[in-house]
Amino acid sequence: MTGDDSISRERLEASPGEIYTETIEEPVYEFKREHYFDHLVETNKAWVLMLVETDLVPESEGATLLEALEDLQEEGSEALGEYNPDYEYFYSHMEQVLIEETTEEIAGNINIGRTRPEPLARMETRERLITVLDQLNDLRETLLDIAQREVETVMPQWTHYQHAQISTVGHYILAITSALERDFDRLYDSYDTVNECTLGCGALAGASYPLDRELVAELLGFDGFKNNTIDCVAGGDHHMEPASAMANMMTTLSRFCQDVYTWHTREFGFAEIGDEYAGSSSMMPQKKNPYPFEYVRARSGHVTAKATSVQETLHNTNYQDIKDVEEDAVYPLFEAFDETSRSLRLLNGTIESTTFDAEAMMREAEDGFASCTELASRIHRNTDLSYRTAHRIVGDMVLRAINSDMTASDVGSDLVNESAEEIVGERLDIDDEFVQAALDPEAFVEVHDGPGGPAPKEVRRRIQDQRATVDEHRVRVNDLRESLDAAEEMRSERLEELTQ
Repeated sequence: MTGDDSISRERLEASPGEIYTETIEEPVYEFKREHYFDHLVETNKAWVLMLVETDLVPESEGATLLEALEDLQEEGSEALGEYNPDYEYFYSHMEQVLIEETTEEIAGNINIGRTRPEPLARMETRERLITVLDQLNDLRETLLDIAQREVETVMPQWTHYQHAQISTVGHYILAITSALERDFDRLYDSYDTVNECTLGCGALAGASYPLDRELVAELLGFDGFKNNTIDCVAGGDHHMEPASAMANMMTTLSRFCQDVYTWHTREFGFAEIGDEYAGSSSMMPQKKNPYPFEYVRARSGHVTAKATSVQETLHNTNYQDIKDVEEDAVYPLFEAFDETSRSLRLLNGTIESTTFDAEAMMREAEDGFASCTELASRIHRNTDLSYRTAHRIVGDMVLRAINSDMTASDVGSDLVNESAEEIVGERLDIDDEFVQAALDPEAFVEVHDGPGGPAPKEVRRRIQDQRATVDEHRVRVNDLRESLDAAEEMRSERLEELTQ
């Protein structure tokens, strides 16, 4: 038997040993004291209120216990003291403080039909989700502001890292915000899985007491309770879903960073971040290093690794209450939140400081052959030739131009007709104005005005649509926050009524 001070180790003949304590119990306790203290206090309050409401605990004893919890919360997590092997668990340390403040009989009531483990990770995760969703919306707004500013800034775009077609900075930014809109949806949807209450499930079979699971879920701001009591203690998707959603989003951000990072080189010269976000070199005085893109790109890998760690921690475990689910899957999840939050803040500030060189981008758009699809389209529309034949003529023309060290802006009708004679055996009824109008980057952008295209009018329409979506998403996130605030107010009102 262990000592008289032990709370729950009567079955065992020794307290936790030194090695077990130093490697497992104490680090776990400190982690939970840092992240879960307020959550456990609030959970205990809600549980006591429910026990009183269901007549499982007398009002007087419930009031005494609630007052002790209020005092403990005011003192803070330090009131729990250092780890004590006799109390073993984080929640047992809190129970011991309550015993000392009340009596063992009163404080012990907190265990009636009680769930172990608590839904503390869910409570912490939902708060972190709200923070990340807010930060994501901030970044989306910043990007939309840039898209609006650069709606007519013409630039080449690439496929397979070769000049492909002409676009604008605004059009490109909308591609990123479109992806981030889907990332928001994935993160937001994971909140539904996270915000399910497990209290009242007992160890796995519920309880024989007439517990009101719906009430305690409502008091804590959950959307409801999980229906299967085994699933309550064994499920791990509330860890996996937000981790996976963050990994998806960080991959989007990493790819965006890689683009702007490339444009920041002297060879491209398309973009430049503000000095307040750049790094210098202690050796090379000319350097201005765009470090933030490197940091975000690296942290994307970290977050993907953390999400994989969550999956791997759970993938070969029994479907039951085990430490893999209760504790070890939480560490990489919270680390992923930390990395993601820092990355969103860093990238938002960095990209807001970024300027784009419209002249450099236009030069590349004019000199390259990224508008050649429009020349082929115009030949098709204005002759009897098929599009494939027009494509062949333009392809041959590009080869001739490259072999003659010509840029797209140097090409006229004579070169096109040389190719036409080679491909179809006759010249086309076109002039230099026809060719240059087709190859003009700004004209290319203007005529590509279909849904989702780069034409300024269409980009402005999509910016307006996406701004409306961000506004709607802000309302949805605020609703989540207000729901938690309303639950806190309900707890406070119930507590005040009982302790008056």
